[in-house]
Amino acid sequence: MHEEPHEPQPELHPSPAPEAGGDVAASEAVVAIDESADHSAHAQPMDANIEAEPARKPRVIALLNQKGGVGKTTSTVNLGAAFARYGQRVLLVDLDPQSNLSLHFGVESGPEQRTIRDLLLDPTCRIEDAVQTARPGLDFIPAVTELALVEGELAQQEGMQTVLRSKLEPVYGNYDVVLLDCPPSLGVLSVNALTVADEVFVPMQAHYLPLRGLEKLLQTVHLISQGLNPTIRVTGILLCMHDGSSSHARAVIGEIESQLAQFRGMDVPWSTATVLDPPVRRNIKLAEAPSFGQTIFDYAPHCPGADDYRRIAEQLLAGWGLPHTTFDGAGHGSDGGDAAPSPKRKRKSAKRVKREVSAAVKKSGKSKKVNPTSKGKKSPKIAKATKTTKSSNVAKSSKLAKISKVTKSSKLAKSSSAAKSSKLSTTKKSAAAQMTIRTKKSTTNHSSRPTKSPKAPKPARSKQMRVAKQTKSIRRPLRSGGLSL
Repeated sequence: MHEEPHEPQPELHPSPAPEAGGDVAASEAVVAIDESADHSAHAQPMDANIEAEPARKPRVIALLNQKGGVGKTTSTVNLGAAFARYGQRVLLVDLDPQSNLSLHFGVESGPEQRTIRDLLLDPTCRIEDAVQTARPGLDFIPAVTELALVEGELAQQEGMQTVLRSKLEPVYGNYDVVLLDCPPSLGVLSVNALTVADEVFVPMQAHYLPLRGLEKLLQTVHLISQGLNPTIRVTGILLCMHDGSSSHARAVIGEIESQLAQFRGMDVPWSTATVLDPPVRRNIKLAEAPSFGQTIFDYAPHCPGADDYRRIAEQLLAGWGLPHTTFDGAGHGSDGGDAAPSPKRKRKSAKRVKREVSAAVKKSGKSKKVNPTSKGKKSPKIAKATKTTKSSNVAKSSKLAKISKVTKSSKLAKSSSAAKSSKLSTTKKSAAAQMTIRTKKSTTNHSSRPTKSPKAPKPARSKQMRVAKQTKSIRRPLRSGGLSL
């Protein structure tokens, strides 16, 4: 059987044959139309497949601690600002009814501005209506004080734990990192954050009481992982307001690391948790920055707090595989490379200038020399100086003479007073001798009175009392109870 060679055919669908006597060009046009229709039919499903691909999910991180005042909002704002300066697209969500996150950016939402409360309660509210831009690449959703009443209203809805996740999903493709600032409680708002989050950071101080609260927080995360969010993980312990010179802080850090090391390789959400390095040092600039409506990189980009948050963000981006090559230190509101000198640098420069001026004055004084041509002659200035020195010498001599006279008179007065005092002392001695003789006679005549017994010596401390006192001075070891379930 003869086989013809396979060649690509321009027509995938049979076209009607041209009529007899018809134009040949008309038949060619029909073939071209069929060709274009065939290409368009094949192109449509390819575009449909591209549009159907889901958007890449960003890193969603919840900063959670049921204890207040540990640095959750400060860490959320400054870590988000650091990620944005590394070129990431960042979204911050304020779930705290105190609404302090907005104040860090100097933005106060008006009555017409949609907030996280509207996003959670109003089904018609879109997330685009609530998002505000704080810095280039850094957006946030504000909160209001009425958010404290949302938990009771959400409790009446079905699927109350997944409301936030359904609202954030439409904008997953717009951001690389999403940070959730959770309230200081383990209520419905925190459960919504844990349901949507991939990771949990625990901001805390290196103190004993926060260490005990860490166990309850991990138990809550474990319950969420068993039902609502099986993929959630506790990945970092973020130490805030850290004092490295405190022995208690070092002991707490050692206790946390030893407890976390016991769960390596186990099927628990915190099996990979570590203490983030470096700890954020105690710094007053971090507390001052919100009063100016700025992040720490806008307010004091060279302070220790800014350096700590920048290094933490750099290490996190490296672990996530996200780009972190350059840090935009000259971003919005920042001094950057041409930063104005800090007060310490100003003081140092002022001292340096003073030293240079004093050195120049000394050199100029030494460099003055006498003119050799005027050896025998004295300048008028020198003559005046000699006259003044002579007059001063005369005045000094007169003063010395007066002082000598005064000293002589004082010596005479002292000698006379000494003689008088000696006479008085002799009379006093004689009187004292007579009194002693009288007292001796009286003691011989009368019966002697009982003398007071000396005070009894204090009893020696026993060995048991000494050991008890020593044990009080020794610091007791930490007893965290362990991170058990």
